[in-house]
Amino acid sequence: MTGAAALLAAGTADATACSAAIAAGSSCALTGTLAFTGGTLSLTSPAALGWSTTLTGQDSKLVDTTAGHTSFVVNDATGSGAGWNVTVSATTFSTGSKTLANSGTLQVTGSISSETATTSPDAACNTGSTCTLPSNTTTYPVLITTAASSPTATKIYDDAASSGLGQLTIGNANLVGWWLNVPANAVSGTYTSTFTWQINSGP
Repeated sequence: MTGAAALLAAGTADATACSAAIAAGSSCALTGTLAFTGGTLSLTSPAALGWSTTLTGQDSKLVDTTAGHTSFVVNDATGSGAGWNVTVSATTFSTGSKTLANSGTLQVTGSISSETATTSPDAACNTGSTCTLPSNTTTYPVLITTAASSPTATKIYDDAASSGLGQLTIGNANLVGWWLNVPANAVSGTYTSTFTWQINSGP
């Protein structure tokens, strides 16, 4: 019994001695702790959107194909796994005296070749980010109804809980298609609209 007690005492001493010198051939144990704090959820949208055409007497379906306009970046550094969603609202396209219809003019797809595509924009991890790709349940095309004031925010992309973590780009092989439908009887001019983007926590 005495020998067993002495062995236990020696073992206990070894297990707690890592803060002091130990003899050759001996060992000790310590605890390694990793603690990190969640960061922020952020969105980097395109700097602008733009379309142009020449009237032909036929209705026009226009898409913005400018590099940098067909994707956006989401950085979920929160570490929460809560998911997120991106919304866009837009004011009436107007020259100041002439306007385009609020309904049926603007829509978003995951394609720059078809305004009726049901394809979702795809996602890819950015360089240096081991991300978790998002799970998007948004139905495309997304119709955005413009308004002269207080336009309604419309969800253009969403991400389920426990996915979409890290920094990623939406719109890679399947680019984000911003489509405008311009009727043949539109009056020529430069029409502008204010787009408001927002990223929110939760799907």
